Amino acid sequence: MSQHVTGTALPAITLGTGLRPPQDVYRLVSWALDMGYRSFDTAALYGTESAIGRAIRDSGIDRRELFITVKVRGNEYGSRERVHQAIERSLDALDTNFADMVVPHWPLPMLRALPSTFAQMLGARAEGLVRGVGLSNASSAMVRAVRTETGEWPALNQLHLSPIVGQADFTRFAGTVPVKIQAYRVLESGSGLMQSRVISELAKQYGCSPAQLLIGWQLYRGHSVVLGASTQEQLRTNLDSRPLQLAPADGHRLSRLDRFSLAKPDPVTHFEL
Repeated sequence: MSQHVTGTALPAITLGTGLRPPQDVYRLVSWALDMGYRSFDTAALYGTESAIGRAIRDSGIDRRELFITVKVRGNEYGSRERVHQAIERSLDALDTNFADMVVPHWPLPMLRALPSTFAQMLGARAEGLVRGVGLSNASSAMVRAVRTETGEWPALNQLHLSPIVGQADFTRFAGTVPVKIQAYRVLESGSGLMQSRVISELAKQYGCSPAQLLIGWQLYRGHSVVLGASTQEQLRTNLDSRPLQLAPADGHRLSRLDRFSLAKPDPVTHFEL
């Protein structure tokens, strides 16, 4: 399953590589490539780009078979020079000539720089540095502002999305515009969601693991997902997930778990350079 984003196939499942030691990332990406993963999400802030590049190089897999997403940090927003240099540094670390997708890491509305940063990313696309330009953690109002300023919709919006963070406003909005949702934190690890009675019962009913239930629900809704992993078994279980059509009553059971109107931290107030 894939979705076409500005001419490039976006795999349904992407391996996220944030906030892990480089040696762990190298091992995870190497395992993932062997299992068939072809999409990887990274950022300069994570410090994982070089490890990913080395794992890809050592695998011998053709770069053209892969989908790599990079991010630009808040202190690099605004000017063409800063945005392009940030992308070029990521490409150098990854040992590649282009990224398949670039997104601003956070919208940071207090900087008033999201539309101009998106415009500079479109310029990087025109120069061949990236193939697609998206957003991350953006509200529907932010997406509209980018569209108004640049005349283009973002290819996707990376969004914290799960049964307990329903993002109802944006999911409704995304159904009316050509902006794909790439969901992250879909498993809500550490929250107890996967151990909850509702998830356990539904996973048993549908013959899958709790993780596959949560992933499969997002895939069925037409979203792609970014997933972390620590072990080979987690990598394999995640990759084996398939779109899962829940009966309407079961889908409502998941929807009723929604406890937050927006992700935490709140993208409107979150400040991170």
